[in-house]
Amino acid sequence: MKSLAARLKRQATKRALAIKLNAMSDNDVANAIRAQKDGFLSSQAWKDMRLLAIERYGLLCLRCGRENSRLFPINIDHIKPRKFYPELALEIDNLQPLCGPCNKLKGNKTIDYRK
Repeated sequence: MKSLAARLKRQATKRALAIKLNAMSDNDVANAIRAQKDGFLSSQAWKDMRLLAIERYGLLCLRCGRENSRLFPINIDHIKPRKFYPELALEIDNLQPLCGPCNKLKGNKTIDYRK
């Protein structure tokens, strides 16, 4: 019975987080991610890998084709989410450029938009 209560609590937390994220702008979500305690997104290793991904794929969203702009900044997305595959966080073959809305829509799903 205790595991059921824990599972329900996790589901409620996920729903509350999803509602909160839906109310936030893409830039607010990006800023919240940058503020994570692990510091990964501000590490030099990630900055270098991000630049390599931009050199390889450019600054076009691979899902919708939008160009990088102030309104729709390009994010470098982990195809297999860092949350589930931390060992792939710095693998160039696990990265793809997506605009903010497409990256938010993809979420923590494993979707490869590269051709």
